[in-house]
Amino acid sequence: MNSVNFSNGYALIIGVGFDLPVTVKDATALHDVLVDPGRAAYPKHQVEILMEGEANQTGIIAAFDRLIENVNQNPDATVIVYFSGHGGQIKRVNRESEYFLLTHDYASGQSNQGISGDEFTQKIQAINSRKLVVLLDCCHAAGMPAIKDLEDKFIKSPVPPSLLQALDTGRGRVVIASSRENEKSYTGDPYSIFTNCLLEALAGKATRNQDGFARILDIVTYLIEQVPLKTSDSSKYRSGQQHPFVNNISNLDENFALCYYAGGNKDVPTITSSHPTPIFQLTSISDQTYKQRNLKLLEEEIQHLQSQEARIRKKN
Repeated sequence: MNSVNFSNGYALIIGVGFDLPVTVKDATALHDVLVDPGRAAYPKHQVEILMEGEANQTGIIAAFDRLIENVNQNPDATVIVYFSGHGGQIKRVNRESEYFLLTHDYASGQSNQGISGDEFTQKIQAINSRKLVVLLDCCHAAGMPAIKDLEDKFIKSPVPPSLLQALDTGRGRVVIASSRENEKSYTGDPYSIFTNCLLEALAGKATRNQDGFARILDIVTYLIEQVPLKTSDSSKYRSGQQHPFVNNISNLDENFALCYYAGGNKDVPTITSSHPTPIFQLTSISDQTYKQRNLKLLEEEIQHLQSQEARIRKKN
């Protein structure tokens, strides 16, 4: 499979930057992995990246519209939407709270509006693909941005509630946030912990069956296991562990391939990690042990998600 594109792969990658320079590094690294013909092998013209000033409200909406138009012409499309920046709810005085992904122009004071949770949800819903992964690496440990109205308050929240509700019954449409609601998403060097683990998973570290593909359930399992490990037992992360938040993956009807991991080759390349925590070697354990561990992790995450979903519905 050398020199063969993962021809149905599309991606929109957003790194807001401003007070979070690591988000630009995260976005650049993911872009480079996706378009590398020896790695994920997405066609370059099907991967769009917006960073810093380009990641403003107008630019993001326009990029979504281009993605929607292109993807909806391909019934076999596999889609990644990745956002690295601040996300959460703005608690407004005497008004209903709103969820926003904060764009570069908002964070830099050039605009008073980011991308609302409802608007983001509408764009995701308009993507007619049954193989869609939304990745939100939001609310890093650097702190929350200033709100223009001093009486308003920005509260971190991993995922727009409207997005979870909209995709609750969908199959093959997965939302993965870098942390749970009561946790921080930690930065690292050079990448955030969540994105570093994602890059490793896309490079084949998560694969159980070495068939040349990085598959969604293997990637989810790897993130659920590795992110907490990399934020444990270290004074740098003494405020607690970080656990990725995943929507109801029990809706998945197949363990679909998200990309190639080595340009289609079955060999898993050696990856140098920026973090010293030992990597979980799937190839070193039996299939039965893997299945048991995999199911246990996924069952625990589903239980957590069900409790989160119940709280969201109760609020609404």
